Amino acid sequence: MKIDLHGKTHPEGLELIEEYMLLNSLKGSVSLHVITGNSPIMQKKIIDQICSKHGFSYYIPSHNPGEIFIQYEKL
Repeated sequence: MKIDLHGKTHPEGLELIEEYMLLNSLKGSVSLHVITGNSPIMQKKIIDQICSKHGFSYYIPSHNPGEIFIQYEKL
C-alpha cells in the first residue's frame, strides 16, 4: 500500500498512517510506503509518534529521502 502525503496536513497524515498500520497489523504482517516529500519534520513525527510508539520498523532509503517504508511483522 502507498500513501502520498502531498496536500495533507501533518495531523491528517499521521492519522492516516497510524489508522492504516494499526488496523492492518491486527490482521497480520503489514507494510506501507509513505511519500512524505521533502519533510524531515514529518518523517520525525512518523518515527516518534507512530513507529516507536507501536513497535513498527521503518526505513528511509538514501537514494530518496522523501519517502519512508513502515513495516510490522507478526510472529
